[in-house]
Amino acid sequence: GRVVCNKVRYTKQWYQRRVRGDGALLHAEEKFGWLDTPNGYIHLTHQSDKVIVFERGGLCFAFNFHWESYVGYQTAVPHPGMYKVILDSDQGEFGGHSRVEPSARYFSYPEHDKVYIKTYLPSRTCLVFALSSEKRQS
Repeated sequence: GRVVCNKVRYTKQWYQRRVRGDGALLHAEEKFGWLDTPNGYIHLTHQSDKVIVFERGGLCFAFNFHWESYVGYQTAVPHPGMYKVILDSDQGEFGGHSRVEPSARYFSYPEHDKVYIKTYLPSRTCLVFALSSEKRQS
């Protein structure tokens, strides 16, 4: 009785969180339209870190499949400027741990022939970054 009830409740919550995550992904696609853009560009596939970073439609997608989180991870971005997270699979509403501050801004810097931001990549998450139109505060 009781164990089955908890299992059903847990399963229902799990699916509800996945539906919210799918909805957020679809909403971001409607706003930014990356699926209608030409093929993306893969910036990084790091086997031992288990990280993939690619751009598509002016957005930067960073996937961390490792059980370790990374602080200050050098993440390539398409253009110089200030970036913000537009989608975070680690948000509590999606069943995550809310380890990324939603109001955080990431400032790019050049290195060699590319532009990067330093990011926090929590374990087993995906972050999507977009160039912010906000003005930098002094």
